[in-house]
Amino acid sequence: MKKYYAYFSFFLLVFTQISCQDKKQTTETNTTAIADSTAKVVSLENYSTIFQAILKSDSGMARGVNIGDKIETIQETTLPAETQPENGKGFTEYFDDTDLNFADIAYLKNSENKVGSISIDVYIERQTAVDSLMNEFKGYFDKKYGQGKGISKMTTWKLPDSQNELLLQNVSTAKDPGLKIIFAKSGDKIFQ
Repeated sequence: MKKYYAYFSFFLLVFTQISCQDKKQTTETNTTAIADSTAKVVSLENYSTIFQAILKSDSGMARGVNIGDKIETIQETTLPAETQPENGKGFTEYFDDTDLNFADIAYLKNSENKVGSISIDVYIERQTAVDSLMNEFKGYFDKKYGQGKGISKMTTWKLPDSQNELLLQNVSTAKDPGLKIIFAKSGDKIFQ
C-alpha cells in the first residue's frame, strides 16, 4: 500500500509542477506581448557613451523605468541628487570628473505612489555636444515611438499606449547648454 501511495504522490507532484510551469510560461508570454505592443525595443549600442549613460537601458521609457512602475522599486546605480524632488526620487548621472557635464533624473510619483512622470535635465558644457545629443535622441525616439512632431527647439511624441507623451527640448542658454526629456501623461502640467 505504501508503494502505491509513493507512486501517487510522485505523480501528483510532477503533474502540479508541469501545470505551474505552463501557467508561468503563458503569463510571461502575455507580459512580453503587452510590452512589445507599446514600443519597439531599439538597442543603445550604436549611440554615444553620454547618450547611453542618460538612458541606461533600452527597456522601459528611460533607464528601465516606465510610468506606472512602483516608485519604491526603482533601482538606480548612480548617486542620489543633492536636492530631492518633493514628490519622488532624484538622481544625478555625471559624465566625467567635472561638475559641468551631468544629467539630473527625477521620477515623480502620482497619488497611487507610482511613477507619474520621468524628467531628465541634461547639462553639457559645449553647445555642439547638446546639438549632437538632440539629434541622437530624436533619431532614437523616432525609431522607438514613430515620427515625432517638431516645433522650434522641441519635439513631442504621442506614445503607443495613447495615454502618455514624450517631450524632447533644447533648453540651452548662452551660458548653460542643455536639453530636457519628459515622459508624462498627456496634458500633465509638467509639460507647461
